[in-house]
Amino acid sequence: MSKKIKFGISAPVPGASVQDLIEFSVQAEKSGFDAVWFPDHVVFMAKKLTPEVWSVITAASTHTDKIHFGNVGDAHRMHPAIYAQRMATINHISQGRSFICLGYGEKMNLDPYGISWNKPLTRVVESVKVMRALWSGESVSFDGEFYNLKDAELQIQPEFGNGVPIYIAATGPKALRVAGEYGDGWVTNAMPPRLFRDKSLAVDEGAKNRDKNLGSIEKTLFIFISIGNDQDEAYSSIEPIKHALVWPELLSQAGYDIEIDDEYKGLEYTKIMPNDADMLRKFKEMGQKYYSREIVMDFIIAGSKQDIIKKMEEYIAVGVDHFFLRDFSPDKERSFEVISKEIIPYFCKSGDDK
Repeated sequence: MSKKIKFGISAPVPGASVQDLIEFSVQAEKSGFDAVWFPDHVVFMAKKLTPEVWSVITAASTHTDKIHFGNVGDAHRMHPAIYAQRMATINHISQGRSFICLGYGEKMNLDPYGISWNKPLTRVVESVKVMRALWSGESVSFDGEFYNLKDAELQIQPEFGNGVPIYIAATGPKALRVAGEYGDGWVTNAMPPRLFRDKSLAVDEGAKNRDKNLGSIEKTLFIFISIGNDQDEAYSSIEPIKHALVWPELLSQAGYDIEIDDEYKGLEYTKIMPNDADMLRKFKEMGQKYYSREIVMDFIIAGSKQDIIKKMEEYIAVGVDHFFLRDFSPDKERSFEVISKEIIPYFCKSGDDK
């Protein structure tokens, strides 16, 4: 039998109402998805309705039975003791179907609110250590650079499933090693399969130092997907937003010899401010100027159903365990149906049955 591949899908935020997000979660469960991922933002570049995700996840978990829920957030906006208490509580409500993902954070969700996020990787590591220690049920004393606890305890612990899995978002060398050492799972950005393979090897290096109780690490790819009748149709819905789909720092790592002009350097999604019109303009300009169709198609999954399956098989061959899909298809209702009725069942079969 081939390994079990998980399929997660991003909730349609921003813009969807709380009720729409609950209904989307119910439909995702019925359609065979393993997880719904919620981007944990205060604001987005698109100025649309943006609810607080853990409240939505809590509500959605009471309307579902099997599907798992998690967020992609940061370690800066909540003290890890409060985060640990919240997640232990949601673990009870969802009966073990909740997880978290900690990353570097985005400027738009931090700077306007005066929230410090210097040394983000140190904050991630300390947060993970504090939360796991508190979930043990023991009294915790911790002396860190950012967090200091003395005889602290939680009076609720996770009791369902495998506790609260912690995924760590990482693309840089140090972060990849941290993900391998501390994460139940690793999440990385959209990138070509050959680059994912290289990043995965760095995670494996970090995993040599992981606590044996953590078990193996689940490797998750956050990837943009567009399904059409062919690659031309699929690309048509991606092209207008291509500036947000490729991280410029990954271009050279993927083998593209492109020198970005100084005026565009430093422009990436995590550093964009939605209220800075000039920054947004340059961000979009950069995508149009440097991201050819060849590059974009290399970094995402797009095309017909057959194209999608072929590209996914390439990713699985280099170690992807979990596809976290962000759908930008021209017809989202059709793509949702294709994924749920044709693509997920295809990968649920054994290798001999395909």
